[in-house]
Amino acid sequence: MPKKIDIEKQRKMITNAAITVINETGLEGTRLRDVARAGNVTTGAVTHYFDGKEAVLDSALEEIVRRTLERIQRPIDPDMSWDVPAFIRRVCYYLPVDDDGRQEWRVWLAFWGRAIADDRLRTIHQNYYKQFVEGLARHLHMLRPSTQQASNEEACNCADALLAAIDGIGTRATLEPKNWPVARQRETLTYLITPMLLNFSTVTQNKRNPDV
Repeated sequence: MPKKIDIEKQRKMITNAAITVINETGLEGTRLRDVARAGNVTTGAVTHYFDGKEAVLDSALEEIVRRTLERIQRPIDPDMSWDVPAFIRRVCYYLPVDDDGRQEWRVWLAFWGRAIADDRLRTIHQNYYKQFVEGLARHLHMLRPSTQQASNEEACNCADALLAAIDGIGTRATLEPKNWPVARQRETLTYLITPMLLNFSTVTQNKRNPDV
């Protein structure tokens, strides 16, 4: 009896192989035969599960985003104190602070550069950023007491600003890894976003009590 093949497992394996190749050679240097070699399969197997190189690249980007969203959307431990320092500790892990993170940032930035002149890819990036913002906004809401909830627009604006800080540090750390060790990344992000988060978590109270 022929062995049953798990299609999704095969696609995931090829996708991860593509991420490895993109990390090493960039988008333009990525070839299907290199993806096949990295995944220990034939080029025919790659084209069997994907309709050409662009489909493989799209899947790689989707996987990078899935991993990022998984970090953002991971439930908060109900037994953990959720305050500004806890929030900062969590978002620091969105930076390229380990091997997986560095690989994901390199691949993300490879697509980022291409999106400048690619309308389709730019739209995809915009949709992904919308998901990032919404995920961060949900956690931001939890910094406020239930009696002082922020509007969704206010939380999303703060999340947008947070992402700008994360993108800036992540990009510098990816392009200049020797100059941006993990400690510097965390310290810089903490320096940038602490005032923003403290303001967000207390702004309603301060508006109601102008003398505070």
